Amino acid sequence: MPKVVSAVPALRSCSQHSAIQTPGECTLLDIIGGRVFVDQLVTEFYQAIGKYLSSEDTSEHGKQTTRQAQFISHALAEQAEPVHSARASFLARGLNPALFEGLMEYFEARLLELGFSPSFGGQLVRTVTDLYDRSETPLSIAC
Repeated sequence: MPKVVSAVPALRSCSQHSAIQTPGECTLLDIIGGRVFVDQLVTEFYQAIGKYLSSEDTSEHGKQTTRQAQFISHALAEQAEPVHSARASFLARGLNPALFEGLMEYFEARLLELGFSPSFGGQLVRTVTDLYDRSETPLSIAC
């Protein structure tokens, strides 16, 4: 049975986060509950789909789970450029596009279940997928 992600951390205000932030500095990642929430959500997604995949497909789950959680957290952390795009390009390499798309659909639906507005959930998914689309660079094979 998949572990259920609690809505409590997702509904915290930015003032309840670490003292590193200055007043008024609140990222999308902070609003939804931080990296812990993203890690739990991605793990929950892979537990839910794992029972429908072959053993070959599930062998990649650990790597995809970690990489996708890192990418989503990075995308929502709103770092300054050029570090933001450079790190995103690094993290996007090796992500399975079909699994990533499925995760984004799950992510948006889960945010709605937790009480976030449809427009906010859509904004989060657009933020992450736009960065993913900009980061997707075809890898060349040297001859």
